[in-house]
Amino acid sequence: MYGTEPTRPAPGARTLARAFMLAGLVAIAALGGLAGCRSAHTTSAILYIDDQNYNKAVQVIHEGFEFTQDEPDAFYYLAEAHSKLAEEAVAKDDFPEAIKNYELAYKAYKRAIELKPAEWTEKVNISLAYNYRARLSQAKIDWDSRYYEQAEGHMRLAYAALPDSLTPIKSIARMKIQMSETGEYVEKKSQLLTEALEMLDQVLVANPTAYDLQLDKAYVLATLGRSDDAAKIYNDLLAAHAEDTDLLIQVASLAAEQKNYERAADMYVKIVDLYEKDADTNNDGNNIGMLVSAGLWYGKPEIGRFDDAIGVLDRAIILETFPTENSLVARIRTVFNYGKSLKDAAATEADPALKQQKLDKASGLFKRAVELGNELIGRFPGNAQGFLYLSMAQLETGDPLGADVSFKRYQELAAAGNP
Repeated sequence: MYGTEPTRPAPGARTLARAFMLAGLVAIAALGGLAGCRSAHTTSAILYIDDQNYNKAVQVIHEGFEFTQDEPDAFYYLAEAHSKLAEEAVAKDDFPEAIKNYELAYKAYKRAIELKPAEWTEKVNISLAYNYRARLSQAKIDWDSRYYEQAEGHMRLAYAALPDSLTPIKSIARMKIQMSETGEYVEKKSQLLTEALEMLDQVLVANPTAYDLQLDKAYVLATLGRSDDAAKIYNDLLAAHAEDTDLLIQVASLAAEQKNYERAADMYVKIVDLYEKDADTNNDGNNIGMLVSAGLWYGKPEIGRFDDAIGVLDRAIILETFPTENSLVARIRTVFNYGKSLKDAAATEADPALKQQKLDKASGLFKRAVELGNELIGRFPGNAQGFLYLSMAQLETGDPLGADVSFKRYQELAAAGNP
C-alpha cells in the first residue's frame, strides 16, 4: 500500500565482531566507562538495533540515563531506535504510534547536537532528512493516486519527523484546496476549505509575510465567501507584487464575483499585457477571451469606458486568425451602446458646440455598427444578436426599411432558439 521504503543508513560502524563487543561491555561497565568513550548501555543498544529489537534498545538507553545524561551517542542511537519504531508503526498503519516515535526521535536527535554539535550535526541532519523525505515521498505517491487520507497522514508524519519545516502543513492545506475544487467532494467543500484555512494560519504564524501562503489564504477566503477579508489581503499583495499574473488572475476573479467589473477588466488587460511581454507562448491561450470579457465590462453603461472597450476588443480581433462570433458580437454591441450613450448625452447638453460634437461622434459610431453588423451576419448568418444590433444601428442611421428586415430576421432566429 505504501510502496517500498528506502533503506535507512546504518546507524554507525558495525565492523567489530559481536563477541568482542559483548566482552567489551563487561569491562567498560566494570570501569564505569572511560572519558570520551561510548557507554556500555549505548553499545548494547546498538546491538539491539542491529537485531531490530528497537524497544529493547530504547529501554537499555533509558537505563543508561540513570548513570549519565550527557552522552550524545546515547541520544543519537535513541533517536535511531525511535525512528525505526516509527517506520514499523507506519507499516502497520498505526499513525498515532508513528507520530509519537517520530517526535521522540526528533527530540533525541536535537539533544545529541546540543551536547556535541561539531561531531553530531551532520549525522543528525542526514537522519532527520531521511525520516522527512521518506514520509513526503510516500505522501506524494498517495496524493498523485488520490489517496488523500493516506497522503495527509504521511505529511503529518513528515511534520512530526521534522517540525522545523512547515512544508507538510502547507501541502496539506493545498491538497484540501485541490479536493474542494473537485466534484467528488462538493458536499465537503466548505469543511475542506475551513480546514485548509486553519492550516494556512498555522504556517503563517511562523511566516507572516510568506507571499505564496498569503495568496492561498486570500483564495480560500474568497471561495468561502469572505470577500472583504480576501480583498484586503489581495490589496496588500498587489502593493509589492503588482506584476504577478497568478495574483492578478485571483484579484480579477474576486472582482468579477463582487460585480466590480471595471476592476476585473483592468486586471484582465494587465494580465494580457504581461503575457504578451514575456517569452512564454504557453500562457497566451486565454488572451483573446480576457480581452473580450474586458471589452464587454468596459462597455457596460454603468461603467461607460467605451474607448477602452473598443480598444481591447480591437486587440482581440487582431489576435484572432479568424474573428470569432463572440468577439464580433461584443464589438457591435459596444460600438452601438457607445453611440447611444453619446446621443443621450447630447440631448441634455447645453453647449451647442459640444452638443453637435457628441451627435457627430454618435452618428459615426452608428455607421460603424452597421458595418460591423453586416460583417457579423455575413460570417455567422444564424446569429440573432447580430441582426438585432444591425437593426437598431440601421434605424439610427435613417434606414427604417433595412432595420425592419433585420429585426424580422432577428425574431425568426430567436424563435428558433438561436442566440
